[in-house]
Amino acid sequence: MRAWTSFLVAVLIASPAIAEEEFAASFRLRGGYDSNPLLAPRGHGSPLAALDVAAAYGKDNGAWITGASAEASGVRYRETGFDPLQNYRLRLRFANKGQNDLSFDATTTLVHFSSYDTQSAGANQRVHLQWIGGAWRPFVAGDLKVASLNELNVLLGDFLPEPLRYLRGTITPGVAYVKDKAEIGVSLAVSKTKYESEFDLFGFRRDNDRVQPAIYAKFNGENFSFAGAVSYFRAASRDADFSDVKAILFEASVAASWDKWSGEAALARSAEDTSFPISPVTINTAAHAKLIREIGGKTAAGIFARMLSREYWDSPFYSRTRTAGIEVRRDFDNDISLAGEVGFSKSLLISGAEAEGVVATLALTRRFGPQPKK
Repeated sequence: MRAWTSFLVAVLIASPAIAEEEFAASFRLRGGYDSNPLLAPRGHGSPLAALDVAAAYGKDNGAWITGASAEASGVRYRETGFDPLQNYRLRLRFANKGQNDLSFDATTTLVHFSSYDTQSAGANQRVHLQWIGGAWRPFVAGDLKVASLNELNVLLGDFLPEPLRYLRGTITPGVAYVKDKAEIGVSLAVSKTKYESEFDLFGFRRDNDRVQPAIYAKFNGENFSFAGAVSYFRAASRDADFSDVKAILFEASVAASWDKWSGEAALARSAEDTSFPISPVTINTAAHAKLIREIGGKTAAGIFARMLSREYWDSPFYSRTRTAGIEVRRDFDNDISLAGEVGFSKSLLISGAEAEGVVATLALTRRFGPQPKK
């Protein structure tokens, strides 16, 4: 779903050569069985039904481009006791075509997520200005984020009575060097985070100030692309019981295609907000890899593997989930495809207990609009 939505955004918004008005969408119905929806020790399973929708609209207004993209995903289980998973995202974008060698890009993003262990919502306004008159391109970006977060609390055995709500402002100056299909750059992000309540439920101050210098590089070729970044993240807390966060963060992704094969891989280490009582942030490490082979033109089969680990800063607690599986897809005329997937998961929970699960799904997808690149 996310890969298709990224394509929609790229087609309708990123390219200044789009048609005057375009629309694209994707609808996917999924059904299957999850042997352990909560990834709990000795957990039981349930049949599931899911709907994924992605849509994007773009319009060329002459000197300006406006666009919107939306995602909606929901999973429901037949057995009682399993909360449905809901994930919604709306993005509105307003950008110019680089008049007078100045690029202006304003993006508004609204998100909502709900599952058995996390409830979050937020709104982010981002404005990006960049001079594009030469190979060296200085830029500055500003972000203003309003968000709420509530996670299943290990001490309470339930969610917090009220979510944590905060406001974060970030300013990011930098400079990029662009040549042909490659780009490298450096930036410095400075932000301040202010929570609605001075103290949380357990008496901690969660306000913090952040500084994050970074260097990045990316290359987009016909059959090969790469993007990577390394940064030093430092967050100074206002609470004496929280030590300052100091961590090296990174992200790298690569995608390639050759003959009938295609593959992609990604590795990232990030800092995320948390409502965990004794940690100001979590340090998350995520990895993903996929290898696909085309069979007979309209059929493809592949294998995939994913991993996510979460370390709670200032505490000995951590969790990890690893998943591996296979998938098969068959494309039909009229932009219809049928896909089957089986994934095997193994988790180490924050309590130290281990859990396993198997998810098998069958998906029917219908696409509308421009064709994605092969």
